Amino acid sequence: MSKLWQQRAKTYQSEILKYLKYVLNDHLVLALLFFGGGLGLAYANWLKTLQPLPNYGLILVATVSFLLTLPGQPVLLLKNADPVFLMSQEKNISAYLRKSLRRTLITILIPVGIGSLLLFPLLALAYHQLFLVVGVILTVILGSFTNVLIRYQGYYFAGSRWDWKITLLIDAIIVSLIIRFPLIAAVLMLGWLVLEWQRLNHLMEKGSFNWQAAVDAEQKRMGRLYRFFSLFTTVKNLPVKAKRRRYADGLVKFLAGKSSMFSYLYSIMIVRSGDLGSLMIRLLIVGMLIVAYSDQEWLKLMVGALTTYLIVIQLVDVYRPVQANSMVQVYPVDAEMAQKGLLSVLKRIILLSAILLTLAGCVTNWSLSFLGWAIVVQAITAWLLTQWLVPRYIKKINR
Repeated sequence: MSKLWQQRAKTYQSEILKYLKYVLNDHLVLALLFFGGGLGLAYANWLKTLQPLPNYGLILVATVSFLLTLPGQPVLLLKNADPVFLMSQEKNISAYLRKSLRRTLITILIPVGIGSLLLFPLLALAYHQLFLVVGVILTVILGSFTNVLIRYQGYYFAGSRWDWKITLLIDAIIVSLIIRFPLIAAVLMLGWLVLEWQRLNHLMEKGSFNWQAAVDAEQKRMGRLYRFFSLFTTVKNLPVKAKRRRYADGLVKFLAGKSSMFSYLYSIMIVRSGDLGSLMIRLLIVGMLIVAYSDQEWLKLMVGALTTYLIVIQLVDVYRPVQANSMVQVYPVDAEMAQKGLLSVLKRIILLSAILLTLAGCVTNWSLSFLGWAIVVQAITAWLLTQWLVPRYIKKINR
């Protein structure tokens, strides 16, 4: 089992590195440098306003510390066929899980370490002694480790001794002690970690492993990872899922318009697809937040146009799977109906995006000048997308 883990860990690492070269491209790295520099400057200026630290400062420290203890999904690297082919090796699964646990604990140090590093200036304002700051950081690290151990316990039929709600409550109570007693919080978290470690060791030695629960959890983790990578490149292993969303029936009817065959099909694919629909919503929300909190009129207009462009660029790819379906070629319909249906849906999405982004911009900068320029910029963006970019994309696919 140890050899099996080493083989899978090596394959997993090479796969992650393969996709990371697409994620960490030159453009994104450059954008992150500017974005990180801007956030760092804003953070530094905000810290200057907290001297002396207000009453809510310690509550903010405790809240952020609690959130830092929550991430940490186990890296199991189990496959769908493992419950069948590895069932005979269940008595040796503990060796596999121990290596998995070690990998997970090392991995979780990355987000926790970055979060603690960002939190350090705020901790220095709240606690003027280094050993108290160290106590807070230790509490966060030990808390994140404890939550990982509890998640591993959930992969056994006996499970954890605590319900997840009780676990969160205990975690929150201990972390809240850092407001006044950071060292006591660290000691209590260490004691809880030891108890959960003993519990997990007992389960590994005598417990019955729940293969299906572990495999399902790993598939969900890899699915989230693949969906993230799919934002930057094509991912072959990404499962395609469609989910019925009754609450979005009104949105489907709006996007479909007069409801031709293809416009309704594209609307259903966008709304029911967990990737396209959620991506559209995320881009729209991020764009609205930036537009709403920006004081520069030109920046509002630029971000609004860029958000609409990014939404259309991501959604236009819905044309490809429909066109690749051989049955579409058999339908007794005009070939241009698919193109007209896609353009109809995208026009309505552009209209919805333009309205929401303009309203968000008017929240902090209401003026007829901004409203007029926003309408002009969004109209130009819509014309370029629907009359030039999307038709060229469709023509390229139809070659």
